[in-house]
Amino acid sequence: AAMEGDSSAPASSSSSRPERQVREMACASFSDRCLEGNGCDVTISVDGVKFEAHKTVLCSCSDYFRALFSSRCNRAEKTVYRIPGTSPDTMRLIINYAYTGTAPVTADNVESLLMAADQFNVMGIVGLCCEFLKSQLCLENCISIWRLTGCYHSPDLRDAADAFILRHFAEVTRVSAELLDLSVPELSLLVEQAERGGTRADAVCEAVERWVAHNLPRRQQRHAALQQPQRSLVGCSCVLTPFVP
Repeated sequence: AAMEGDSSAPASSSSSRPERQVREMACASFSDRCLEGNGCDVTISVDGVKFEAHKTVLCSCSDYFRALFSSRCNRAEKTVYRIPGTSPDTMRLIINYAYTGTAPVTADNVESLLMAADQFNVMGIVGLCCEFLKSQLCLENCISIWRLTGCYHSPDLRDAADAFILRHFAEVTRVSAELLDLSVPELSLLVEQAERGGTRADAVCEAVERWVAHNLPRRQQRHAALQQPQRSLVGCSCVLTPFVP
C-alpha cells in the first residue's frame, strides 16, 4: 500500500492557541516527571521493557486500563502489569499519548498502532489513525484500507473508502494488486456495492474477470458464489462458465 507523510495531531483543536500552549507545557512537565519516576504508581511491562506511569493518566484515555486497574485481582499493592499482544515501541506511543494527547502516525506504524489502540480501547489514537488513512487513500491502497475497516469500527473511514472505490472503480480494479487477493465474500460485497452505486456493468465484469484470471483453475470453479447476487455478472463468461480441466 502506498502511503506517505505522517500525522501528529492533538486530541482536540477546539481550544485557543494560548490555552493549548499552557496545556502542552503542563503535559510536558507531567511527562518529564513520569519519565523520572516521580509520583508513578504503576509499571507497565511489555516484552521485558518497563514503563513507569500514573494510573489516573492511563485511565483517562482508555477503558482497558480502567478495567485492568480496577479488577479485584489487581486492587492490592501489585504495581507491575505485564501487557501481551503489542510491542514496546507501540506501548511507548500509547503511554505518551495518554500524557500529551498526541501520537505520531506514519505509514510505517499506522497499522500496528491502530491494532494496539483498538486492543487497548484508546479511541483518540484510533481516530488519528483513521484520519491518516483517509488522507492516504489512492488507487493502489484503497482496497486494503477498505478491508481494514472490516476489522475496526470506523464508519467515517469505511464511508471514505467506499466512496473512493466507487468514484474510481474502473481505475482501481484495473491497477490494484490488492483486488487479486480478495476472498469470494469480499469480492461479492465489492461488486454488490458497485452495482448499487451505479457502476457500469462492463467495468464490474472486467474486475471479476481479472480476479478470476489471477488463479483460473481454483476461482473459475467458484462462479456460483459470485453470480447469484450480481445482475452485472450475467454474460460475464469467465465467471458463469464452469471450469473444465
